[in-house]
Amino acid sequence: MPERPPVVGIILVVDDQEGVRAVLRRQLSEDGHTVLEAADGAEALHLVRRRNGAVDLILSDVVMPLMNGTELATHIGVEFPDIPVMLMSAYTPGGVTRVGQSDTVVPVLQKPFDPGQLAQLVALALRHPLPPPAGARTPSR
Repeated sequence: MPERPPVVGIILVVDDQEGVRAVLRRQLSEDGHTVLEAADGAEALHLVRRRNGAVDLILSDVVMPLMNGTELATHIGVEFPDIPVMLMSAYTPGGVTRVGQSDTVVPVLQKPFDPGQLAQLVALALRHPLPPPAGARTPSR
């Protein structure tokens, strides 16, 4: 069976630590993705709005100043429900969490994670994003 071509996209990395963003930027760029960066949820939300939702995946830390990753995921779920969000945290165990009033399920990666695991999960999220919550508006891109 032929191997599927890699799925690449525009990924917004949100983390308040520049070093973490740099590592993720390098790993994701090496996999062919275009990487955008934000230092907190408020900056990320502003960037997504400015791009009219033209982002394929948001990879966000949970614990950040101004607006944390869970709050960001809630805002994205309301305004841009077709953009998948993946959270990461050194403090929260990996798995899934619910965000917002619609009980949207968001995957959570436990830091640290290896580049192979990241590549696999990003490819999966780009191929099979979670469906938007019922009743959510779908903005045009």
